[in-house]
Amino acid sequence: MKYLISVFLIFNLFFVNAQKIDTIIETEFIKKTALKADRFLGVDDFGNLYYIKNNTLTKKTNQKTYNYTNTQLGEISSVDIKNPLKIILFYKNFNTVLIVDNNLNELSRPINFNNSSFSKNIHLVNGSSNNNLWIYSLDDNTMQLYNYQNHKIQFTTQVLSFYQADFKVINLLCTYKDCWVIGENNILHFNEYGTFIEKTELIGFSELAFFKNTFIFLKDTHLYLYNDMASVPIHIKDKISIQSFYVNKNDMYIFDGTTIHVYKIVKN
Repeated sequence: MKYLISVFLIFNLFFVNAQKIDTIIETEFIKKTALKADRFLGVDDFGNLYYIKNNTLTKKTNQKTYNYTNTQLGEISSVDIKNPLKIILFYKNFNTVLIVDNNLNELSRPINFNNSSFSKNIHLVNGSSNNNLWIYSLDDNTMQLYNYQNHKIQFTTQVLSFYQADFKVINLLCTYKDCWVIGENNILHFNEYGTFIEKTELIGFSELAFFKNTFIFLKDTHLYLYNDMASVPIHIKDKISIQSFYVNKNDMYIFDGTTIHVYKIVKN
């Protein structure tokens, strides 16, 4: 009798846990739009489209198109659009950050890290809250939160190899509060106070986007949702050659080099 009860409890536990993890994520096609761009950046909360063509940042709304170009600072390395009122452009070759408003007008003078008090070669930049920037430098292999109004470092993490030996940084994925440092096979999560939260192992991905409290990633031409240490396939009916993708709320924007395909994530 005890044996039967144990088997029953184990079966129930397995069944409940299995229900928690989806076997596939379904999507619903919304629309597609032709786009001539070198890099598709994403779509903000207002539905405005951002991309780079010939080293010019473009914002396209339903009514108007805005452009920003700065020939003195060279190639645009990255653009952070999560706050459409303070868009952050990073020019790595000139160690400089520019912040523009919703009309792509400069909000302040360029932030030149060569002239700052700590003078570092910055490799990656992403926005935070309260006039702060997440910055990563290979000079000391640390993450820092930098306030560009008072020109002060809010905090500095441990050397990243402290959390993971031989950790090689690829990119940053940040919200207003937290930041995920993307490595080749691992992701390091820090909160707004610079406290290390956790390490996530994720192997073989080429693109990564934040979705709710987890990630959607591209691996071997297919999209997956990271869910409880499992990779759940995202089903897309159409065959698309994915060059890049962006996720905003439940909408997923896939760029194939000439067209943006928009899908809604309907099951998660």
